[in-house]
Amino acid sequence: MKPFVLSDFRLFIVGTFFILSACDPQGQWDKQSALLLQQADQLEAKQIQLNTRIDSLWDATTEALAKALPSDFPPTDRDIFLKARNADHIRMFMSYKLLDAQTQDLVNKAGQYDEMLANQVRDLYAQRQNFEKEKIQFLSQVERHDKKAGQHYAEQLSVAEAH
Repeated sequence: MKPFVLSDFRLFIVGTFFILSACDPQGQWDKQSALLLQQADQLEAKQIQLNTRIDSLWDATTEALAKALPSDFPPTDRDIFLKARNADHIRMFMSYKLLDAQTQDLVNKAGQYDEMLANQVRDLYAQRQNFEKEKIQFLSQVERHDKKAGQHYAEQLSVAEAH
């Protein structure tokens, strides 16, 4: 007879967990739902933070540009530059070349920072897609066992995401 080792103990714990969770699916569903709700809150907080950072970047850049643009700068281009909130859009105008090096650098740095934020937005979008897959998988699993519980969790998650 072989001695009882740690890996056997882990197997025993995992097996016991599955047996107990099979006996109390509601408790497991509540825990999973709570984790999904927490994840939804975290994703929403990240979205708000990114939106705030993007707005702050372009608010500060617009303010600095308004001060840096020469008084004889073409009025139409001035208006476009101050509303663009996009470095590539600003750089495509011939009048961009009329700006001094410091102001061009301001636009370029804003563009670099904006690109970094855009990458974070894309990452967040991928995280949201994964979250949606997890949520749908969870709700499908619950509904297979208990339609009423599935509806309850679906409502709970949709209300949380609406806020």
